[in-house]
Amino acid sequence: MKKSGNENHSMSNKKVKNATPLEYDGINFKSKLEMYCYKLLKENQIPVEYENVKFQILEPFSYNDEKIRGMTFLPDFVGDTFVVECKGSNRPL
Repeated sequence: MKKSGNENHSMSNKKVKNATPLEYDGINFKSKLEMYCYKLLKENQIPVEYENVKFQILEPFSYNDEKIRGMTFLPDFVGDTFVVECKGSNRPL
């Protein structure tokens, strides 16, 4: 898997319903859950980068003369030996 820095990260949050973008510690988070996770990691002195590493899961290729798009994964947090992806619930409380 390749990984690269994410230079053109946008703060749009069209895929997540009811997510509230927030700014904390100079970082623009897409949701309260992401900010909460960041605070927990920081309080426990676990260094992470927020949406800064993109993994190439599948390279683009051609099959039967059809171009197939590559697949990437941009986790919420990346540490030295782990990744964290925050997922909330769509269910009403």
